[in-house]
Amino acid sequence: MGIFVKICGICSEGDLGQISALGPDAVGFVMWPESKRYVEPATVGRWPTPAGIRRVGVFVGPTEAELAHAAQHARLDVLQLHRIPDHWELDREIFHGLEVWRALNPDEMYFMDRGFPFDRFLLDSYDPVTVGGTGRTCDWSKARDLVRASPVPVLLAGGLTPGNVSAAIAAVRPWGVDVSSGVETGPGVKDIGKVRRFIEACRNP
Repeated sequence: MGIFVKICGICSEGDLGQISALGPDAVGFVMWPESKRYVEPATVGRWPTPAGIRRVGVFVGPTEAELAHAAQHARLDVLQLHRIPDHWELDREIFHGLEVWRALNPDEMYFMDRGFPFDRFLLDSYDPVTVGGTGRTCDWSKARDLVRASPVPVLLAGGLTPGNVSAAIAAVRPWGVDVSSGVETGPGVKDIGKVRRFIEACRNP
């Protein structure tokens, strides 16, 4: 299998349709109301995606009730969680069939207390105000060491673009990559040409 590609921060049905036609492995929707890319779960639930493309909801410090509501109404396959405590727990029976990913910056992952059995980790750059979509890369050298040591697959995010993703893949060797602002003309407005070039660069690094 080649590298897993996720296009995140999709805010319109039109963008979603065009991006889905390019064949990413996953598409992401931000469900944190403070984000410029926020989309309501019920709205996302009305947007179709082809079979085989995973639907990822992105959350910041969510409650279990918020996750359950969004998973149902947005028809999610994956819950991607930011800014949760190390001893965070989730009732897997309630969320049977869904993957749970944890987003961290390299320093957080290095010192993380391995508790809840996450299905994937996502390495991103740190910003004290926003989550994701910062346009800044994380430390690829640290990221490579963490990818090698991780008990589960790792996606690399943060500052990736069509121009640097091949170098990032070569430097870090992640299981997957995740892009948002690097393929936009503005927050939540995707440049479909950039999305196409990004996916092509991932498929042919």
